[in-house]
This record gives sequence, C-alpha cells and structure tokens, in this order.
Amino acid sequence: MKTAKIITLILLLSCNLLFSISSEALYQKIAGTYGSLSSFQAVIKQDNYFAQLNKSISYEGNIYFTKGKMVIRYNKPYFQRLSVSGGMVELYDSQSKTMFRSKMRPEFGKMNPVEILQLYWKKSTVNIQQGKGNQVNVFLKPFDDPVIVSISARVNSESGIVQSLTWTNRNNDKVTYNFSHIKTNAKIPPSVWQYTYPKDVQVVEQ
Repeated sequence: MKTAKIITLILLLSCNLLFSISSEALYQKIAGTYGSLSSFQAVIKQDNYFAQLNKSISYEGNIYFTKGKMVIRYNKPYFQRLSVSGGMVELYDSQSKTMFRSKMRPEFGKMNPVEILQLYWKKSTVNIQQGKGNQVNVFLKPFDDPVIVSISARVNSESGIVQSLTWTNRNNDKVTYNFSHIKTNAKIPPSVWQYTYPKDVQVVEQ
C-alpha cells in the first residue's frame, strides 16, 4: 500500500515538472505572441465589481485591436463604444448620448487589456500554477504600486494567448476580462473603425 502511494506521489511530481514553465519563459511567450500579431479580435465579457457599493456590472461585446488602434464595442447591458487611436480615447455611452474624449495619458498608453499583464510582470512577484491541459494560471503581486494590488490571468502556455485577466485595486474594486472566439491575424472589417455619432450627442472633453 505504501509502495503504491509513493509511486502515485512520484507520478504527480513528474507531471508537475513536465508541465511546469518558468516565469521568464511564459513572459517571453506572451510578449512574442502579442508582439507579432497584425490583428486581434475576440468576444469580450467584462465584469466590474465596486467594493464600496458591493455591486457588480457585466458588459459583453467585441474587442478589436491592431497596431496603433483599438475598439471595444459593448452590446450588453446597453451599447457603448470605446475607441483608442492617435493618442486619443473616446468613450460613447448610448444611454446618456454622451461621448467622453480625452488625451491618452502615458501610464494608460497600452493598446489592449493584455498589455496590463506585460506592464506589471517585471515589477511584481510572479507565481505560476498549472491549470487544465495547456492552461496555466498566473498571479502577480506588484511590489509597490499606488493603484494595483494584484493581477491574475489564465494563459495558454502553447500559444501565449491570454484567455482571461483580472486586476484588483487598493479599494478592492475588481475588473475581469474574459476572451472567447479569439481570432488572430485575421482581417478586421473597415466598418469596425468607423462610427457615426448621433447628431444630438453631447461631447465632454476631459
């Protein structure tokens, strides 16, 4: 009986070693994958949790990005469109018929949510755990950041594609992105980048 337990333990340890991947190797895999993409598009589900209000809001839509520009179109719970291009950020809210426009601040100059992971990787303690199949779970704890206290992600270790990403701030507010139906290096329809705002839209410069 003891021999069987020892053999089982050895097999489990062997599996962990077989599927383990170093922090640096995984980082390079993610950086290489996203650095070589000509385009990315996916269905996105975004869950926002506001700790003070003890309230959650979920958004569903599509994300598109290519070099120098990104668009996220949310269809649920109502239509919103976030556009990042040419150093400008525009967020259109259909409920209020308001478009918020601002210059992209350097610290938020990343073109997609995945780059948050890359931004904090080198200035955090990194813990990697094996998930199902070729999925690995990554946990980042920034050394000393005024805003973010933790980041976690689920990554395909073979492709380097991030399947989900969560970050938590010092107020315990949490944002989670889940990506599905992912397409890489596929042509994005020109209509994605074009949008005509309603004539009565209110523009708020920030």
